[in-house]
Amino acid sequence: MANGKTYDQLLEEVRSLQDQGRLPIWPTKAQRIDWAYGNTVIENDQVTLDMAERSAELRPGRDG
Repeated sequence: MANGKTYDQLLEEVRSLQDQGRLPIWPTKAQRIDWAYGNTVIENDQVTLDMAERSAELRPGRDG
């Protein structure tokens, strides 16, 4: 790895940050919309950000 850490070391670091409240455990609604749009538009350039936002409203996550 470029930073010299193993997967297990990185995982331990992430869990520590989550335990400290410095890294959210679940993605925010905005992150879910962004990921859904970004991943989908790669395959289908007809998809719009509005479509991703409406989809997020139909399937709320942990933050509503």
